[in-house]
Amino acid sequence: MRLTGFSEVLPGEPVTNRDMAERFGLHEKWLDMMTGNRTRYFCATDSPPSVPKSTGDLAVAAATAALADADVDVASLDFLVLTTASPDHLMPATVNLVADRIGLNDVPTFQLMSGCAGALTGLYTARALLASGLRRGLVIGADTCLNFFPSSGQIEAMSPAELINFALFGDGAGAAVVDADPDGPGLLVEHLFLRTTGMGRKPAQTARWFGVEGAPLLDGPDGPYRESWGEEDYKAIEHHVPEHAESIFKELTAETGWQLDEVEHVLLPQLNGVMTDSIRKRLGVRPEQAVNCVADTGNNGNAVPFIQLNRAMRRIRSGLGVEGRLLVANVESSKWITSGLALRHQNGAR
Repeated sequence: MRLTGFSEVLPGEPVTNRDMAERFGLHEKWLDMMTGNRTRYFCATDSPPSVPKSTGDLAVAAATAALADADVDVASLDFLVLTTASPDHLMPATVNLVADRIGLNDVPTFQLMSGCAGALTGLYTARALLASGLRRGLVIGADTCLNFFPSSGQIEAMSPAELINFALFGDGAGAAVVDADPDGPGLLVEHLFLRTTGMGRKPAQTARWFGVEGAPLLDGPDGPYRESWGEEDYKAIEHHVPEHAESIFKELTAETGWQLDEVEHVLLPQLNGVMTDSIRKRLGVRPEQAVNCVADTGNNGNAVPFIQLNRAMRRIRSGLGVEGRLLVANVESSKWITSGLALRHQNGAR
């Protein structure tokens, strides 16, 4: 499988830690220190017409940009995959609304419900579809996290340790065009794995989803409030994600025969800037090897690896690490799903 076109979409203007501090009653410098994230982006219903306002809007924009980047027509696609934790509706599936909007018909479509491992879940699915005889497809990862946020009434009852989780996330989308032909420019997949490792382990994240309109208002003793989006065990995530990341890179280097310190582009898990940098140091990855985005984009869930791949391709197109190697590690803490991807850049035919 060869990845030939890439995209990233971030809605509207960046939301700073000062903005988040004002919303949640936290201190800006404390957010800087605890998360390492500087900005993130959110969809908003009152944004200008050209700015995405939903998961579907983000996915359409990402699809259009990836097709343009690959210089292929939508009619050449044999399938469409959308991975998301935040569909706009239960039915119709958001992927089919996206297909309609980009002019795609008479092909199989797949909507995969997933979290941080979603992008590689989508690529894993795409690889199987290409192996079945299909020739070209599009995989999109998109999420809108803003609708998970608590109401002002709930914010007052939450501790800073709970509230800080909301400063980690952001909205966004990314996509990749995939091709069965190994010859040609792009990123050639050398190894890809995906597995659940959560048997007997508690979920570290539980999320409820209420659609694009957000959580319903409930009656409370102090007036209406929105139902909480879910729970997150950040301490468990902080403890186990670095361990999983190390294991993923060990497997990828063992399978490819590559040395981690020689790999040109290393795409680390992107929960937040502090953890990402901690993992980088733990693994001995040099700053110039790392392809990170979370400090500027927030954790965009299903979109993150596509955004990282897009930024890796920007580096390559600027002349850095041309015909080099890429390693991607993904950890989803909801029920402990690990995934890894090894790719090699090629300018043309092998």
